[in-house]
Amino acid sequence: MFAAIVLLSVLAAGLAMWRPAAPVAASTDGGHWREAPVGETLGTPTPELAAPQIPPRATAVRPPAPTRPLPQAFEAAEDLFAFRQQLRPMADRGDAEARWMLSRVDEYCAPFARDPAGFARDSALIDSMQLDAARTLGAARGRIGTRCGRFVPADAPTFVQLVERRRDAAEAGSLAAEAALLAMGAPLSEDMDYRRGLVERVQISRDPEAFAALSPAMGVAASGDVALADTVAGTQASEFAWQLAACDLGLDCSSGGALMTQYCANGGICARDARQDFSSFVRDAAVPRQGAEAIDRMKKTLVEDAPESRHLLEMVMR
Repeated sequence: MFAAIVLLSVLAAGLAMWRPAAPVAASTDGGHWREAPVGETLGTPTPELAAPQIPPRATAVRPPAPTRPLPQAFEAAEDLFAFRQQLRPMADRGDAEARWMLSRVDEYCAPFARDPAGFARDSALIDSMQLDAARTLGAARGRIGTRCGRFVPADAPTFVQLVERRRDAAEAGSLAAEAALLAMGAPLSEDMDYRRGLVERVQISRDPEAFAALSPAMGVAASGDVALADTVAGTQASEFAWQLAACDLGLDCSSGGALMTQYCANGGICARDARQDFSSFVRDAAVPRQGAEAIDRMKKTLVEDAPESRHLLEMVMR
């Protein structure tokens, strides 16, 4: 009984940490970064694909989702401190994708960096519990502890610092960072047309990073937002639909990917089976069967019925 109470307390604490911290004054020094060996060149992002063309008989053909090396390198990196040091020169030169990925590393490692000793202590306690939920949570925290093991408290960004870094990335051209700012309640503009246009640009882009970054803004947070009327928005199911669409477009949604890891380690929302990917987790535990069918319909709309397709078809049919 005592172990169960302790586990619930840890899960509650994890959920609290997962939510954005209260805004505080931003640091002007950008954090303290130590030297680390620089590995292979990570490459540059693939240019955005051109808008889809309408072939004969007005059948819209969707282009493949853009493939970018940096998100893949982020998911594969075993040492995120070294990976961050590799990104720094690229970000300093104005590379939008590198700036976005720096913010992702910061967000992923923040729970560990804030208190490495406390994180390790809580993880050891969770690992000692012989409960299914504890094993899954322990595995997720173990991945963060291993990948972020060289971070220290000075490396943990405040909420305001994270917003500023994503604003820099968005202004450099990162659509994913721009979407993340909306989800964080700090969009580049509060204008209704801007917000609706941003959602359309994300859908047209077929960029899995942008889909996933936007998803929190399209859930319950969008309920009643006139700017997002007639879009896939306003419910928890809508948020899942955007995330599952990101999975279909190429986001790493495996059991060990960042999406599943952060859901579990930071939010305390863990799959019963540590081997489940995000899609299986949503269908197995997050929603009832009828809800899963509705989410699949919404996901199909997002992936196959982008606004650009509708606009082009309307032009052809006139």
